[in-house]
Amino acid sequence: MNDDLDAIRRVLADDVESFRRLVERYQRPLLTLARNLTPPDTDHEGVAQEVFLAAFRCLASFDPKRSAFSTWLFTIARNRCRNELARRRPVAGAELLDVVDLRSPERAASEAELFRQLDAALDALPFEQRSAFVLAQLQGLSYEEVGRIEGVSVGTVKSRIARAREKLRCLLRHAAEPYS
Repeated sequence: MNDDLDAIRRVLADDVESFRRLVERYQRPLLTLARNLTPPDTDHEGVAQEVFLAAFRCLASFDPKRSAFSTWLFTIARNRCRNELARRRPVAGAELLDVVDLRSPERAASEAELFRQLDAALDALPFEQRSAFVLAQLQGLSYEEVGRIEGVSVGTVKSRIARAREKLRCLLRHAAEPYS
């Protein structure tokens, strides 16, 4: 956090090159968040760029007494992902990348189907549940951090995550049986 605050102070003192350190530190987590909160055909890098641009423009409004920089940045990212979802309808399918696959065709097909079902199940969750689940379970943030990002109490975060888990269990029960 001190590294973040140091970089922020430098940026606010007109050393805009220091913002690069923040981008380098948070670009991977932001891309992961965008990939998990928006449909597969979304320009995830573009979403992350927009988040960083918004953060840069509003950096003077960041208050380290209210939250960590990462919490503030993930809040901007969550809201941008929500706007992206509201702007268009999610697409059900995703393009597969051309990569060398050393698995048997049967195993590759069954794993691809499982991941497709996982993505579809995650996409089927209401945004608030999906967002809380992704931030806590995939990004590894604490319930308190998720609560600050979501603008809700820790109890609400726990409830959203519990509901998300239960819905995911129901949606994926039939998909997991061959892997048990």
